[in-house]
Amino acid sequence: MEHPCYKCQTSIDETLPFCPHCGAPQIRVSSPEEDASQAAPLTPDEPQVLSPTSWIPAPASRPQIVQWDAAWKGAILSGLIAAVLSAVPVVSLGCCLWLLGAGALSVFLYQRRMPGALVTSGMGMRIGAVSGLVGFVATTFWMVFRFAKDNQEFRSALQEQMEKSIAANPDPRAQDIMRQFMNNLNTPQGLATFFVLILVVMAIAFVVFAAAGGALGAAMSARRRDAR
Repeated sequence: MEHPCYKCQTSIDETLPFCPHCGAPQIRVSSPEEDASQAAPLTPDEPQVLSPTSWIPAPASRPQIVQWDAAWKGAILSGLIAAVLSAVPVVSLGCCLWLLGAGALSVFLYQRRMPGALVTSGMGMRIGAVSGLVGFVATTFWMVFRFAKDNQEFRSALQEQMEKSIAANPDPRAQDIMRQFMNNLNTPQGLATFFVLILVVMAIAFVVFAAAGGALGAAMSARRRDAR
């Protein structure tokens, strides 16, 4: 026999304790009045027999998990949108906002594919972090392409910026450190190290901000659900 899940309305076998689609517990708890109405009256000489379900404790509710088959498409789309907005010259100034928005959007798209599913803040962070990772990978490919195409232009712009910083700093020791840094950048090993450091910082920023956006999106979704 099958019955619809009370949460997502998916038809499931009545012997299953949890819904395989949304994870909601399928335990029916009857009220004392209902039990009293269904119980047959006992005679004084008849022993009272307890039903097995009256003393077996109900299993603990299974923790909510992310259904990645419904989450990965929205996470990829949100991450790509954040990567495109972060690559536009003027719009890229708000890259942190785009990452927060990507995390929240990935949670919104997940809930559209899983109507009625409960998304906790931890689940939202995981979904948002995936969207941030996708955005970082897409941005990395774009940066590598631009760097390979305009290598000399990148070096010239970086050297010009460093010279301006040296001229604006009156401390001789700070000027020596900056000149040493410029000399290291002129070598292939130094430039590669600098590029890797930039990528590491970007990866942390993308994942952290997108995860925060996912948690924010989950909190907003819970607030809307409670307001209904």
